[in-house]
Amino acid sequence: MGKPLSLLLAFLIGFGTTVGLGLSTLTPANAIPWGNLLLNGAQVLQLSNLSTQQKVQLGDQIHQKVLSTYKLDTDPQTNAYVRRVGQRVAAASSCSKYPFHFYVVEDRSINAFSTTGGYVYANTGLLKVADNEDQLAAVMGHEIGHICNNDLINKMKKSGLAQSLAAAAGLDQSTVASFAYKLAFELPNSRQDEYKADAQGLKYIERAGYNPNAMPQFLSKLLNHSSPPSFLSDHPGAKERIAVLQKKIAAGQ
Repeated sequence: MGKPLSLLLAFLIGFGTTVGLGLSTLTPANAIPWGNLLLNGAQVLQLSNLSTQQKVQLGDQIHQKVLSTYKLDTDPQTNAYVRRVGQRVAAASSCSKYPFHFYVVEDRSINAFSTTGGYVYANTGLLKVADNEDQLAAVMGHEIGHICNNDLINKMKKSGLAQSLAAAAGLDQSTVASFAYKLAFELPNSRQDEYKADAQGLKYIERAGYNPNAMPQFLSKLLNHSSPPSFLSDHPGAKERIAVLQKKIAAGQ
């Protein structure tokens, strides 16, 4: 594999969430064999062939740039609280095989995000508006749902990024970085992905012993907030999601 393609893959691996991401260093013994996942000279990137270990390693790499992009909250009690709730929900999920990691980001905006391989991040702004542990668990359940459903990997495949690798191989570093970022990770999740993450999260929090009603309640709280979070515009209508969740709860789903 020539250097231009290797460089492009590095940027592909490195730009993997809602912000610019970087590349951590893996030892040769543990490095992901990205070259083996290419077919016909990078015409198709076999993202569907990633093993659990490879998804975890990709999540590790993404996390390194998160650390250089975001300032993480260092309060021991806050972090212990988020980890405790997150791990409890993760243990009840369908992908408990991942070594889940939960972090608090110092950001006043009301948001949370996840990548792949078990990485979940919650903003301090979100923690301030969550009334109780059940509502935080609802957010964790939704984000864990995205991870269990492989939504980041699927978004990369659907974006056409894999098919565009060869065409972009000659671009300079900054252009390639922007290309990978915009195509793969600025695109909002599909309505189907959001509904599926809600449905999965609802199951997880109920299994973990939390109140499932906390999920529609928290969405309703955000919808009626004086400054509704911007991410609601990237998701299916909050009222629709609330109605679907309430129906599932009433039906015992």
